[in-house]
Amino acid sequence: MTEPRSRRRRSAAPARRSLPPGPRLPALVQTLMWAAAPVRFGQSCLRRYGPLFTARILGFGEVVYVCEPDGIRRILRDDAGSFGAAAANEPIEFVVGRHSLLTSDGARHASRRKELMPPLHGDNVAAYVEVMVSIVEQEIRRWPAGRTVRLLDCFQRVTLEVMIRAVFGITDSSRLDRLRVLVPRLLALNPLLILLPALRRSFGGFGPWAAFQRLLSEVDGIVYAEIADRRAAGPAADGRDVLSILLARQGEPVSDEELRDHLVTLLAVGQETTATQLAWFFERALRAPGALGRISGADPKVLDAAIHEAIRTRPATLDVGRIATRPWRHGGWEFPAGTMFAVSLGLLHLSADLHPRPEVYSIGRFYPAGPPSAHFLPFGGGTHRCLGASLAMVEMRTIISAVLRHVRLELVRTAPEAVAPKGPMLVPRRGAEAVVAENRLREGRG
Repeated sequence: MTEPRSRRRRSAAPARRSLPPGPRLPALVQTLMWAAAPVRFGQSCLRRYGPLFTARILGFGEVVYVCEPDGIRRILRDDAGSFGAAAANEPIEFVVGRHSLLTSDGARHASRRKELMPPLHGDNVAAYVEVMVSIVEQEIRRWPAGRTVRLLDCFQRVTLEVMIRAVFGITDSSRLDRLRVLVPRLLALNPLLILLPALRRSFGGFGPWAAFQRLLSEVDGIVYAEIADRRAAGPAADGRDVLSILLARQGEPVSDEELRDHLVTLLAVGQETTATQLAWFFERALRAPGALGRISGADPKVLDAAIHEAIRTRPATLDVGRIATRPWRHGGWEFPAGTMFAVSLGLLHLSADLHPRPEVYSIGRFYPAGPPSAHFLPFGGGTHRCLGASLAMVEMRTIISAVLRHVRLELVRTAPEAVAPKGPMLVPRRGAEAVVAENRLREGRG
């Protein structure tokens, strides 16, 4: 059958060179909406404009959101060579440093990734479990029965302790005590310093930039002092932490600056993300009838399914950024080099087309069989997939299992907690509040 002429003309039409449609509101208004309620803003744009839309965000300019599996797969994997992650992450280079995995691409990124892979995978991660159990049980002992706890605060203490003891290998008590104070302040970075580079001025020692510089300088001082002491002591025979393994590696030595950037990146990206995801896990599972009972003592795959469903319904972060390094065609559009893309894994996971009734927490979405891999990417994909994914999953399994083994939690209120932005994180507005109905560990029965 001969195809209609009008259809032939449409199929042969050249790709459009302008950007996909999006809100016409002023950039300042869009930025405020994006900053105050990023999920609601993104979902409203998705409903109105479809899975490719353009937002205007101060500090980033025009940003093309990609929210469907094919486009996400192409950007993160198939056409990854046409996109740069380092340029998209440049606004945070002043925190993580120029040697960070986040601020490198190509061969340099691959080389640094290879360096960091061994301490964050396999048997080395398994060796951290005993330390994780000790840390979370120490935290649980602080929870008196009958009291309300903010689980987000609790898990931030736990994941920070895991990071600085098991991953950094720091044992000096004065450094530990100081990092416990400094790191939460570092992670509470004023987002305006990222969005508005003009604010990165000292103004005579006053203002947010000067305060941040003093804070970062003190953190760096502790990290560099630890590196110097460990170099002077020589390689530890049984050192399993990231710093020990990097110092003991064969081949070209790693500079102090590069070590610092790797360690600060792990702190900045890994610690708070895992804490936030743990808080959302309990906030979601406590509101799903029978969910915690189904997880306790069950097939470990059920626990993984429950974790994945919490990540899907309440992502700790919404998007990953990429910048086109050459022209790219997709969805009938031709995007010029330099186009900024927000690869929105969060909106992908909340899509009603891919995940029916997406607002409902259901372990059955991932057990016994999960959704297609293209529909769920909890740790990103391609060469920039989260390097700490294995560590994060082990940490979440270990901490959740310990809590369920020792504590019975109940809801403070039945209404779900709202999503609140906290820098790049999307956290429970009330901190995932729960009542400690029973604490067998504190009572000596754990």
